[in-house]
Amino acid sequence: MRDERQGEFELHSSTPGRTAHDVARVFEPARLTQARVLAEMTKAELAEKVHVSPAAVGQYETGAITPRPELLPALARTLAVPVEFFTAGRPLGRVDAADAHFRSLRSTRAKDRAKAATHAEQLWELTHALEARVQLPPVDLPEMSEGTVPGVAARALRSAWGIGAGPVAHLASTMEDHGIVVGLIPMTDEAVTRVSAYSTWAGDRPMVIITPERAASVFRFRFTCAHELGHLLLHPNPRPGDRLQEREADEFAAEFLTPRTEIEPFLPRTMRLNVLTQLSSTWGVSTESLVRRMGECRIVSDVSVRRAYQRLNTMSDLRRDEPLTSFPGEVPSLLRDALALAERHGLTRVDLASELCWTPHHLARMLGEDDPRPRLRLVRTTAP
Repeated sequence: MRDERQGEFELHSSTPGRTAHDVARVFEPARLTQARVLAEMTKAELAEKVHVSPAAVGQYETGAITPRPELLPALARTLAVPVEFFTAGRPLGRVDAADAHFRSLRSTRAKDRAKAATHAEQLWELTHALEARVQLPPVDLPEMSEGTVPGVAARALRSAWGIGAGPVAHLASTMEDHGIVVGLIPMTDEAVTRVSAYSTWAGDRPMVIITPERAASVFRFRFTCAHELGHLLLHPNPRPGDRLQEREADEFAAEFLTPRTEIEPFLPRTMRLNVLTQLSSTWGVSTESLVRRMGECRIVSDVSVRRAYQRLNTMSDLRRDEPLTSFPGEVPSLLRDALALAERHGLTRVDLASELCWTPHHLARMLGEDDPRPRLRLVRTTAP
């Protein structure tokens, strides 16, 4: 990831643009599915836009038939990908939505889960392309026996990663240093309300993917990352939305970020929210999380916990949302650092985008560098 981990480079020249006839000869059906899912289109919606039948789109995606060469540019324009995106022959990520841990599954539509899984596929493809050039940190996640108690797993991970007593500093960087790919992946506003975060194994790399709703606050982001770590360690066989697995992941996150034996001496003996708010900045967790911790430690009653939550909901001065960007160690940088290192050895972003058959804009989005400003498009020029 860093200069001391450069590894060996194998630089590839960008592939010359292919004609639609060339692409038709090496058409990859799975790429059409991938692009359609990312565009949030049904087969019928895509079919209507390119003036074919839904059955034809289904046959393209199963490989029963290949789209005519003259149809490929229309498919590419509609799905906002280069025509070359549909070519076979490059590594293709495979992530099944059933193998990913999703929070709030009951409010998460199947199409949103499919899009999230497809994002993970492309994140793996980007990671794979960079790892061909830069030696990324090896995956370092201790194995847990079946039935391991969340608190035990949390303490074991802190020990395995050499995390001493006290708060976990720079959680995102720590995860990346141990081989976990952490991504900030944008989705549509509607999808964000349903998919807040998810984790999965893509190939031999674990991935934790956070959407903007969870990254708006550094406290929420850190707890979410720790929650997904719990899933990766404790739940090799995901049951998306399972209440027991979700509760265990929450218990893991609480113990990992605020070990009971360490946080308990600092907690007030009565519910003093101003004290908890001060502690939240030190430990990098929300005031709400510390309120719950007081209940778990049996310092206060369940009634006091409920009243504290109610009070927090009405007192904005005690609900501080620290932006993620104010904490550099919490902003994922593994893939950006790897690309920057590769660039110093001759790779260009245009080369990488061409190799992946993405647009440079899509590459930036996958790196978490999406620029929200509208892009200027020159539509007419006037002769001098």
